[in-house]
Amino acid sequence: TMAGLVQAQAPAGPPAGHQMLLTPEDRAAMGQIFWHRMQETLGLSGEQATEIRALLDAQRTAARTTGQELRAARKQLRGLLDQQTPDPAAVQAAASQIKTLQAAMFDAHLQTQLALRAKLTPAQWQQWQSLHSGQGHRGRRPGPWFGPSK
Repeated sequence: TMAGLVQAQAPAGPPAGHQMLLTPEDRAAMGQIFWHRMQETLGLSGEQATEIRALLDAQRTAARTTGQELRAARKQLRGLLDQQTPDPAAVQAAASQIKTLQAAMFDAHLQTQLALRAKLTPAQWQQWQSLHSGQGHRGRRPGPWFGPSK
């Protein structure tokens, strides 16, 4: 039949316009590839690689938790602001919580950068900076977290 012929010719994979989501295994494999390239590019010693990987893994875990709290706080604020007559004290409290969480994320990032800087040689640090200077991450504009762009 014609329907069978059309079905047999349809390409395998997701329907047009749909993106495939990465599995946890895909993400882990991509992370390994990225890490090996970074280690090679910077010329990290085995000890440096181990210490830096642990540092970045710990930072990522903490940032994930704080990020979840920040998203929940922003959702709460939106809910308060969507009310017909928002309670100013509740809105201010939610806003203060958001500011506190944003400051905590900034401080954690800064501490990670200082710890990372202490583990790299000046040449490695310069290479690290150049690799990350124009790299945009999800939800973040490209460039440094603070200070003027180069």
